[in-house]
Amino acid sequence: MKRLRFQRPSPTAALSLAAVLALLLLATVLPGCGGVDSGGTGQTVERPTTASGRVTGFGSVIVNGIRYDDSQATVVDDDGVTRPRTDLRLGMVVEVQGRVRGNSGQGTASRIQFGHEIAGPVESVDLPASRLVVLGQTVQVDVDTLFDGYPAGLADVLAGQLVAVHGFYDSSTGRYTATRIEARSTLGQYTLRGRISALQGPPTRTFSIGGALIDYGAVAPGSLPTLANGLSVRVSLNTTQVSGRWVATSVHTSQRNFPDREEAELEGFVSGYVSAASFFVAGVPVDASGPGVRVRRGTLADLADGVRVEVDGEMVAGVLVATELDFKRGGDQEFELHGPIESVNVATQTLVLRGVTVAWDGNTQFAAGNAGDLVVGALLDVRGAPSGGVRIQARSIRFER
Repeated sequence: MKRLRFQRPSPTAALSLAAVLALLLLATVLPGCGGVDSGGTGQTVERPTTASGRVTGFGSVIVNGIRYDDSQATVVDDDGVTRPRTDLRLGMVVEVQGRVRGNSGQGTASRIQFGHEIAGPVESVDLPASRLVVLGQTVQVDVDTLFDGYPAGLADVLAGQLVAVHGFYDSSTGRYTATRIEARSTLGQYTLRGRISALQGPPTRTFSIGGALIDYGAVAPGSLPTLANGLSVRVSLNTTQVSGRWVATSVHTSQRNFPDREEAELEGFVSGYVSAASFFVAGVPVDASGPGVRVRRGTLADLADGVRVEVDGEMVAGVLVATELDFKRGGDQEFELHGPIESVNVATQTLVLRGVTVAWDGNTQFAAGNAGDLVVGALLDVRGAPSGGVRIQARSIRFER
């Protein structure tokens, strides 16, 4: 092997090297010196963040892969009514305001708002096509849709029943993809979130959302937003139609707005696609053309209207400038649960954790314990995917000591 020869440093170079070493030594002992993501404070930087997406886990609330400590968060519904944290459920689409600590995947939530896209009567169910019509809206069910109150999932849903649908609206098709469907015994009013079409002013005063014709004449003009075709609104409705029209009791804009110079995380369908530099997700303008954008489960060439994505980045002048783009396809969603076991059924190989039924089988990987250790009160970290929409099939179960 050829031996490398190194030249002896000159006195000047040696002095410079000594100075550098001295500075490095000084940096290690001086207080307040920064590290990665520290901003020069010695602490991980916390940046204000707004995130919109489905709830994929608990033990803290997990949205878009970030685990938010929600112990001090204010939880409200779409009407601004304060609700207990226990009202949050897997599969709900929520908006989280809070702070995230650098690249740790950890954050603190200060406010969490949840609501559904549709609450009303089922008009029809197409089991082979995995879809149903609710309040005049076509709702698609996929393998990641969770059901509450329907032990057999979509097969148990019947026309005439009342449901609340959480999910994502695809403006390119006018359809919804459900993330969660809940059975309701009663509804004091029906609600619908979507985009206005076929707007008619006085004296008719109607507009359509999907297949629902809505009469807004009973809402005081001063309580109405400036209505226009394409505007995203949330409408409350009387539960009885009048001459084929649903009578609105309130109309509010529902477009998401993220503060500038803040981090933002958003899941939804692409619309208005022009190029990677110009498209919308859930009505928010996005630019994913910058250098270094990380793309997962696809390429920028896969962007098109009707494609569902998650975008992470920063709001600049009203545009979400992407740093990461993740293509979301049915079947790739992992759910995560942390907490004590509430009940165990060894015969059916199921347990209940945070109100969710979890199943295990021979393919489930155990860590720090085994199936024999599954007893009430044991602390678990469970990762898995929906099975039939009514339980989580565990891929892994780790005992947390």
